[in-house]
Amino acid sequence: MAFVKFILIAAVVSMVLSLSKEEDPGVTTKPMAMETKVHISKPSITSLTHQVLYQGEDVMLQCTVPEKLTDLEYAWDKDSAPIKTSQSTYIINGATVSDSGKYSCIAKRGTTTSEKSDPQVLTVKNPPQPKVILSVGWSRVFTGENVTLICEVLDTSTSWKYTWLRNSLKISDDDTKTTGNSLSMLSAKQRDHGDYTCEIELQDRPLSRALSTKFALSVQDPPQPKVILSVGWSRVFTGEKVTLICEVLDTSTSWKYTWLRNSLKISDDDTKTTGNSLSILSAKQRDHGDYTCEIELQDRPLSRALSTKFSLSVQDPPQPKVILSVGWSRVFTGENVTLICEVLDTSTSWKYTWLRNPLKISDDDTKTTGNSLSILSAKQRDHGDYTCKIELQDRPLSRALSTKFALSVQDPPQPKVILSVGWSRVFTGENVTLICEVLDTSTSWKYTWLRNPLKISDDDTKTTGNSLSILSAKQRDHGDYTCKIELQDRPLSRALSTKFALSVQDPPQPKVILSVGWSRVFTGENVTLICEVLDTSTSWKYTWLRNPLKISDDDTKTTGNSLSILSAKQRDHGDYTCKIELQDRPLSRALSTKFALSVQDPPQPKVILSVGWSRVFTGENVTLICEVLDTSTSWKYTWLRNPLKISDDDTKTTGNSLSILSAKQRDHGDYTCKIELQDRPLSRALSTKFALSVQDPPQPKVILSVGWSLVFTGEKVTLICEVLDTSTSWKYKWLRNPLNISDDDTKTTGNSLSILSAKQTHHGDYTCEIELQDRPLSKALSTKFALSVQDPPQPKVNLSVGWSSVFTDEKLTLICEVLDTSTSWKYTWLRNSLKISDDVDAMTTGNSLSILSAKQRHHGDYTCEIGLQDRPLSRALSTKFELSVQDRPPASLTLETSWSDIMSVDTLTLKCEIKDGTLEWNYTWYKDGLFEQTILEETYSVKATEETFKSEYKCRGNRTERPLYSYYSEGFKANNIVLKRKVLLAISGCVVCSIILLIIGCIVLRCTRKPEKEEMVKKDFFFSMTDSKTQTSSPLQEYLTENGPPLDKEERDESTAIINEAAPIIEDQIKEEGLPSKEAGGFTSFKVEKSPLKEKKGLQFLKERDESTALLNEAVPAADDQTNVEVSPSKETACFTSFKADISPSPESNGLSSYKVET
Repeated sequence: MAFVKFILIAAVVSMVLSLSKEEDPGVTTKPMAMETKVHISKPSITSLTHQVLYQGEDVMLQCTVPEKLTDLEYAWDKDSAPIKTSQSTYIINGATVSDSGKYSCIAKRGTTTSEKSDPQVLTVKNPPQPKVILSVGWSRVFTGENVTLICEVLDTSTSWKYTWLRNSLKISDDDTKTTGNSLSMLSAKQRDHGDYTCEIELQDRPLSRALSTKFALSVQDPPQPKVILSVGWSRVFTGEKVTLICEVLDTSTSWKYTWLRNSLKISDDDTKTTGNSLSILSAKQRDHGDYTCEIELQDRPLSRALSTKFSLSVQDPPQPKVILSVGWSRVFTGENVTLICEVLDTSTSWKYTWLRNPLKISDDDTKTTGNSLSILSAKQRDHGDYTCKIELQDRPLSRALSTKFALSVQDPPQPKVILSVGWSRVFTGENVTLICEVLDTSTSWKYTWLRNPLKISDDDTKTTGNSLSILSAKQRDHGDYTCKIELQDRPLSRALSTKFALSVQDPPQPKVILSVGWSRVFTGENVTLICEVLDTSTSWKYTWLRNPLKISDDDTKTTGNSLSILSAKQRDHGDYTCKIELQDRPLSRALSTKFALSVQDPPQPKVILSVGWSRVFTGENVTLICEVLDTSTSWKYTWLRNPLKISDDDTKTTGNSLSILSAKQRDHGDYTCKIELQDRPLSRALSTKFALSVQDPPQPKVILSVGWSLVFTGEKVTLICEVLDTSTSWKYKWLRNPLNISDDDTKTTGNSLSILSAKQTHHGDYTCEIELQDRPLSKALSTKFALSVQDPPQPKVNLSVGWSSVFTDEKLTLICEVLDTSTSWKYTWLRNSLKISDDVDAMTTGNSLSILSAKQRHHGDYTCEIGLQDRPLSRALSTKFELSVQDRPPASLTLETSWSDIMSVDTLTLKCEIKDGTLEWNYTWYKDGLFEQTILEETYSVKATEETFKSEYKCRGNRTERPLYSYYSEGFKANNIVLKRKVLLAISGCVVCSIILLIIGCIVLRCTRKPEKEEMVKKDFFFSMTDSKTQTSSPLQEYLTENGPPLDKEERDESTAIINEAAPIIEDQIKEEGLPSKEAGGFTSFKVEKSPLKEKKGLQFLKERDESTALLNEAVPAADDQTNVEVSPSKETACFTSFKADISPSPESNGLSSYKVET
């Protein structure tokens, strides 16, 4: 009977312990079993296909342990959240970005659990978006050029396979070559024009495929340039400026232009190339030819294109020639004259200008029609050298001047009757030959003789040519003889000689001479002409003529044989003659030869500067020259400024030059020079004004080429010496503090100073000095420019709140603090030296990094990197800032109501425990996810109703200081405990009944079986596991067979002691050490150790242990029966069967212990 009670007690204890383990997964309760314990090493996760996966790919994680064990179960979690699978392999089909995280696993068999594996980080992201770019800086390609397209992928850590498409079709041209991520077209053609895309894919990973956006590649023939003339005519005359333009319809690209003439590159000194134009400053015959222009893009020789030929005709302007429309070259006053300007080039419309001596003709009695000049009635003023000037419209350099045409306009020659004999007095009877003398002997004249003044028809006169012969002078021959001359068909050429008084003698010939020693007279001067007659014995009467009219001007005065012109004028210019006549002897008249008096304006002087520049700076030497075109006369020079005579000490006059030794601001002004001949004050002439600009040299200014004034070490800096006067080429010199700059890392180009890599030594005051070539006195120094060069500021990371430790789910802001607030910085954040990106909980604003909800992954060292826009060398990295992120305290919910009172009480008491005993908490309770109430106590009572049993309860700790709240507890449902109690009671009843029936059967068997006498063996009250496998009968069976069924009082007492010892077994967990030891004499050794209860479930386990004890007392009352639990084998066993209690829970028992009875 004692043995039966022992079996019953062991069954109840096993069920209670198994039920306790299932209700509280957090407490590990090992069954009281005699199974072999194994050690499971820490597993590892293997068979991860790729470290980085792309969305849509399959993932397989394998959890393996070093030992080759069977019947292992596995538990997986992701980011500490459990995964519903117990297999060693975890497969994710079609992974998404949300599957990224840290995966770990544990292995267990029975009650033995391994350590958690090291986390395996799984990264799932979208395939990177490739982008097609052109390897060169232009987007348009010309046929024949080499083109390389690059498929740019931001993810450079993976080897990609690239496929190229054009207009959505795969490219398979012979002249294309694919190398890595580049597509090279060896010689672009029109067919290569289109939209290009590249497709990337990882080897054997089709789901990693991604297609770039389209890249439009324009392939076309290079544009055909065309040479055009900037003006509207195709023929150019020498001396003209010509501009040829290389016209390219494609104006969107900067071309490089090369000019050729007759297929040779042009390198003349008088040609200038600017952009697409070629300027010939002064055309020459050598510039005649076929012009072409060649265009080419920089560093793109295959973009070259040649224009068609443009034929440029360059020739001398045609030489005009003045001709007379009639057959004679001499014209007499009163005749009509037409001059023609003959130009051999008749293909162009010319503009004609007529000049005479050599002024432009503007007389009222002249008429210009086309290329002809008509003089309606010739006068003496029309006498002179005629030239015609031709010029094309708006082309002043096409001007050409004809050679001079001397038009002789004069009065018809004055015939003169003279006596052919050598004496001066003729006497009657003498043969007299009068000759009608005409000075113009080149023309055949027709002569008519008259006497007083009738035509002579005497018989004794004979006319031969221009002579009249009086065979015998008579009184009737006395008279005035005239001869009349006339040219054939030119009635206006008629002229009548003066009378010739045939008397005693011929009158003497007078002569006009000038009273002074010079032959040229300037307007305004006084002039005296003398009519000199060799015959001084007779008093003559004098008459003065000019061209050949009698002079009757108001400003002339005749005294004796002299003619005084008080103030000479241009009209006084001409041929002067004086006519003499004896008093009362009219036939003694005589006319002098012509005296050509030249009257002209004094030459106009001109002030010029001796140097090639028109602007003078203070301190420079200046020389002004008074230029007079008339170099044949010695002039006296006087200099004036504004318009006073110059008498400065620092000026010096030498000949026609004025030297200013050191120019000053007072020397600025209008300069004129006055010329005058010695003793001829009326020859004075004043030049036009010459504006001399004298100013201080321009003040240079040093400026920085970039928009910032603060430079960081390592940056490139360019200083510019700015001069407002841009019209002059200056020579620049740079100084720093204030020495000449001769650093190796500085470069001077024009007016700029480039510092290739700024250093602290470059900090200081910069000045630039300017000076003109060969003009040392034009030197000027700029004001100082302070250049600040310093290291980039060191940023520092600070937390915006006052604590450095953060709890999970809290919001925090890190600030990148830079002492230099004057500059706009660009901020980059790093965690553990990696750039922070793709973190949904992190947001960057200005210099701050906000973490919206702190996680454990946010724990680490934070740094911020600052840099200025477009200034990569201004970059600086802060020191590390360690951010500590701690978990919130966990909450544990347990049932306080005892096991035995669950079915009998009206309320259930729940207890919420926070695993942080140092803090004071308030407790918030939730029912089915909805807020119930917040209380100060950690216990919470709810009514024990059917609804309460089905509801899930959770709790959370709250407080007013950090941490403000704990994690939520696990959900608790009372319905599971009630159901298990009912099941336990039903099973316990069935087990008790089965055991009773078994015991009855054993008793019957013992009574019906005869005992056998066997040799006594050494008593061994306990058997080893090895013996149990070899013995045919158990030691208990042998004991009962040998000693018989009665149980004496000693055995009952021993059973009672064993029962009392069984109670502490419920409180302890039995850990099997291994096989029986030899020192135990066949006993199986056990190690009984008191396991520390987990803090989270400790109180709940103690209460359930009390409930199990109560059930045990109900099932086996000690007062009624005593159970003999001695298990030592004995040969005296009668008919009892040996038992082997296997108390390990079976998978089908739902946590209850199974029992196996062996006979």
